[in-house]
Amino acid sequence: MVKSASLSKNNELYVSLWEQSQLGDRAAFSKLCEAHYRLLFNYAVNFTSDKEAIKDGIQDLFLQLWEKRNTIGAINVISIYLIRALRNNLLYQMRKNKWQEFSTDVDSEEANIADETNIEDQWISTEIYSQNEQRVRKALELLPKRQREVLFLKFYQGLSHDEIADLMNINKQSVSNHLQKSMNTLRTLFPNHWEIWVATYFIHLKMNL
Repeated sequence: MVKSASLSKNNELYVSLWEQSQLGDRAAFSKLCEAHYRLLFNYAVNFTSDKEAIKDGIQDLFLQLWEKRNTIGAINVISIYLIRALRNNLLYQMRKNKWQEFSTDVDSEEANIADETNIEDQWISTEIYSQNEQRVRKALELLPKRQREVLFLKFYQGLSHDEIADLMNINKQSVSNHLQKSMNTLRTLFPNHWEIWVATYFIHLKMNL
């Protein structure tokens, strides 16, 4: 897999921390966890708004990682590995506990795309004149969960289409479809410079948990 620039930037450090962790270095493992906590938290929000459940899920993931550090082996791209592991854990909890908040589009190959007219009607009924960040968040909440997940991985994590397809276990064309449909909706809600609005929102996520 060809790594994106955003992943390559810190991956060498993360791999080093993981290798130290495998040798029992708790300080290195703590640094690795701290470096990824915000990323994992913001990613999990695409699945559920239950912050306590998200925090518990991330803690469980880190605990599993530490306990199995000697059997996991080498990890080529740490961030993608952790996102995939958390995603699998969340989907497992979804099926096990039948979380009502999860939409069926998370577990299906093709998302059920909401009618754009209905989305626009819902948008009009929200606080249109609230702050920009609030407006973007509300707009993203109107998207099907798979579309939000693709947008997050694309704009927040900077993954390529191939990397997103591999992580979500879907084909590259499905990634393109989800991305295109989500962008069409956002263009409807934000006719002027929607890319700047969304990019600014994800930058804010990186700075504030």
